[in-house]
Amino acid sequence: MAIEQCDALTFVQCLAPSWRKPQQAILAEVIRALTERPTLIVTDLARSLPAGPHASASNPLHGRLKRLDRFLGNSHLDEAALFVRWFQLSCHFGTDVPSALADRPIVPLLVDTTYFEPFAALLVSVPCGSRALPIAFTTYHRRTLAACFPPPETWPSRETVSDPPAPTKGQPPVRANSVVRLWASQNLIEGQLLDYVHTFLPATLRAVIVADRGFARASLFRACLAAQRDFVIRFDADTWLYLPDGTGGATKEVLALQPGQQRWLSSAFYGKEDRIPVAVLAIWDKGQAEPWYLATTLPDAPTVDTLYRWRMRIESGNRDQKSGVLLRESGDHHRLTSVLHLHRLLLALYCTHWLTALTGLQAWHDLAADPDAPETAPAPALEQALPNSTALELLGEGPALPPAIIPHRGPSPQLPHWMKRFAVRGHLSYVRLGLEILRSSDLTTLVRRAIRWLGIQLWPWRPAWRPWQIRYRLKHWWPLPV
Repeated sequence: MAIEQCDALTFVQCLAPSWRKPQQAILAEVIRALTERPTLIVTDLARSLPAGPHASASNPLHGRLKRLDRFLGNSHLDEAALFVRWFQLSCHFGTDVPSALADRPIVPLLVDTTYFEPFAALLVSVPCGSRALPIAFTTYHRRTLAACFPPPETWPSRETVSDPPAPTKGQPPVRANSVVRLWASQNLIEGQLLDYVHTFLPATLRAVIVADRGFARASLFRACLAAQRDFVIRFDADTWLYLPDGTGGATKEVLALQPGQQRWLSSAFYGKEDRIPVAVLAIWDKGQAEPWYLATTLPDAPTVDTLYRWRMRIESGNRDQKSGVLLRESGDHHRLTSVLHLHRLLLALYCTHWLTALTGLQAWHDLAADPDAPETAPAPALEQALPNSTALELLGEGPALPPAIIPHRGPSPQLPHWMKRFAVRGHLSYVRLGLEILRSSDLTTLVRRAIRWLGIQLWPWRPAWRPWQIRYRLKHWWPLPV
């Protein structure tokens, strides 16, 4: 059983309050279709959409495909509205790195590429417990390098995020809608996405780009240093490295390690000809096949070590999206030929990822609060308060912070009594747990608690509506779950 349409619509309205109501409605319907049919095949998703008022009895799928196709090709979707609110949520659930860098809290920006052949999705995520949740992405064709980005003049800035301009009647705002454009190289696409994300990051946070060896190149290091951006990026053992004393050679030779050893260089030069000034941390854990060589701008070795280990969480997030949780049969069986259409479906997929994560964390707040409660105990009720209520205690009734990470090695902890209804062999991640709850007909109240909390949490980040616009949206656009 999929989530009810009224709950999905309220969830979308909290994430994208500036969207038009038809846009919100179709996105909510696609999210419901993804929870019911975990695939990116358009015809399968269209079969899960509700029939429109003018549906044909002889060919009911035709109208649903047309509605879905209009959403996939819509040129007025403000995607930045979603990205900004995803980031605000990640700041609530994310964890700061414990280190001596006390000037600003660190926010790791985990960057990775996942493939939907012949396309690829370049994703920026923030760690949240054992998983990483998306905050921005782009989709591009791997051969033609046609990528989806909104025009730079529509990008949100730090000022417009904290103090959005009030909408004016008769003057529609400029939407940050993605358009397809050809690029000269994949490196330029990656740099463009990083520039996009840094436009709406607050100056009070210290963002650190964390990436694997596929992003290790001198041009990216030089661009980050010029823009004063921190990074922790792994590079190959054969890369040429110059030590502070002037000696140089392949990294595996100048930083020879044995299993169990670690070495920190506060200054070194990356590249045989470029000579980019970086700090280097070399780690070879026992049991690993090869050492890690990490180039960074941070001055603290333990922080660098922790940040790169957290990069593995984006791999867990990718598995949630493509390997049996949100999607089945991986994501390559989409049969799409348009990069923009896949980009729109991935936008709905990442919204579904957030919905399942919030629902799973709400279960950790409600169901785990009383471990001795029976498995069939319903979720507690929530007061019917308006989204702009001043009762701040309602924020404490929302999703819990991510549970502790269960190590892969060592004895497995005992399965909680309340989780035995959803799991058989062991603990579930909060994303998988949220998906099981969305498919449970008797736990609808728990889902609505998470959505109600979302509306209260994101209320300060809504557009600066005028009073009459707020009254209209409270009456028509933001239905209260009953």
